[in-house]
Amino acid sequence: MLKKNIPFSLTLILIASLLSACGGGDTKIVERDPVPIDHDHDHDHDHDHDHDHDDELTQGRLLISAQNQAKISIFDIKDKALLEEFTLTESASAVYASPSYRYGYVIQRTADRVNVIDSGLSQEDHGDHKDDVIAAPLWMSFSATNSRPTHFTGNTTQSVIFYDGNAATTTAASVGVYTESDIANNTAGTRLEYTTHMHGAAQGRGDYLISTVRDAATTSTLPDRVALYKANAGFFTEQTVFTETCPGLHGSAQNENQIAFGCTDGVLVITQNGDAFTAEKIANPANFDTTKRVGTLLGSDDVMEFVGIAASEFYAVNTSTNQLTAINWIDANTSPAPSALAYGFADGGELFVILDSQGWLTLLNTNDWSVKSRIQAVTSNIAALPSGSRFELALTPGHIAYVSDPIANQIKAIDLDESTVSTSLQLNFVPNKFTWLGIADPQGSHH
Repeated sequence: MLKKNIPFSLTLILIASLLSACGGGDTKIVERDPVPIDHDHDHDHDHDHDHDHDDELTQGRLLISAQNQAKISIFDIKDKALLEEFTLTESASAVYASPSYRYGYVIQRTADRVNVIDSGLSQEDHGDHKDDVIAAPLWMSFSATNSRPTHFTGNTTQSVIFYDGNAATTTAASVGVYTESDIANNTAGTRLEYTTHMHGAAQGRGDYLISTVRDAATTSTLPDRVALYKANAGFFTEQTVFTETCPGLHGSAQNENQIAFGCTDGVLVITQNGDAFTAEKIANPANFDTTKRVGTLLGSDDVMEFVGIAASEFYAVNTSTNQLTAINWIDANTSPAPSALAYGFADGGELFVILDSQGWLTLLNTNDWSVKSRIQAVTSNIAALPSGSRFELALTPGHIAYVSDPIANQIKAIDLDESTVSTSLQLNFVPNKFTWLGIADPQGSHH
C-alpha cells in the first residue's frame, strides 16, 4: 500500500560526472534532509494527497524489448523519452526487475545468455537519510552464459534463475542466485550444479535454496522431488531431500515463511522456521480430474495464501486449511470468456491483478478474492493483434500498472486506485516483453 506523502525541505545538488554508459550523461544526486517515516499509517487513501506527483523526481523507467528484434530500449516515463537502446544476442525471451527495481535482467533463453541493464535510478544510503540518484542507463559487465535460462524467481534481496540445461547436448541444469552486489561488482553469485538436465524450479531463502531434484533415469524432463541446499563458498550443497514427492513438478512461489511447488497430485508446501524446514502436501480437490493440476504458483510476503493456476483457472491455496478454493474472476456476462495472460500481486499485496486476452485488467481483493474492479486497458481492435504478439503486464511497487498494446505500439499506464487509463508511451516498434524499473520508495515522495 502506498504511504502518504510526508512534507520535507530539500536542497538540490547537481553533480555532473562522465559515465561509462553508452552515450554518457549527467548524474543527478538529490540530497535531502532526514525524513521521518510514519510506519503506523492506515490504509485509507487520501487520493488528492497520495496522487500529487508534481514534486516527484521521476515516475520510473520502462525496459522494453522489441518483437522479433534483437534489441531492447529503456524509456523515461515522465518525459516519454528514449534514453538508450541496446543490441542483444537474440530477441529477449523475458525481462525482470531486480529486488530494488534498479536493474533489469534480460533473458535470452536459446542463446544461453542473461544480461543486466542498470536503469540509472538508485539511492545512496547515508544512515539518517537517502539520496535519490538519477543517471544514464548502463549495460552492466555482469552476465551469465549457462544453458537455457528459463524460470526466474526472487525475494527481497536475491534473484534466482533456473537454467534447464539441454538434453540434446547433455548439458546439465544449474541454478544461479544473484544479489545486487553481484551485479554491481560483476561477481558470479552462488551456484547449484546438477548432473542432469531438467525443467526445474528454485526458490532462494538467504543462505538456503529450495530446488528441484530429477531422476536422470526417467524420460520426463520434469522433476518429482525437492531438496534443501545451503550456500558454502559460492556453491550450494545438498542438506536433505524431502520425503514428500511432487510428480510432474512445475511452478513455484514463496511468501514470508513458506515455499510452494505445483505437482500433478496437489501442492507441496515447505515451511521454514529459522533453520528448520518441514514439508507437507495439499492434495488436489476431489473435482480435479487426472489431467488437471496446479502448474503455476504466485506468492507475496504480505499475503498468507498462494495463488495457483490449474487448467487456466485460479485458486486460492490456503496452507492452514490445506484447501484450494476457486477464484471467480471472469465476468459471467463476457462472451467469449477471456483467458489470463499475465498476473501478479500489487499495491502492497492488497490486490491481485489479472490481464486477460481481451485487454482488460481484473483487480481482486486478496482478503477475500472478490472482484474490486475491471478496467479496460486496451481499446484497440484485437483482431489486428500482430502474429506472435500478446498483451503484457508490468507491475510497479505501488498503485500503477503498465500494459503493452502491440496493436497501437503503445504502453498504457493504469492507476489501480482510480481505475484510470492513459497512454504512457507511443513507440515506433512493436513491444514484446517489458518491466518497470526505478526507485521503489523515492525520498522525494514517500508512498
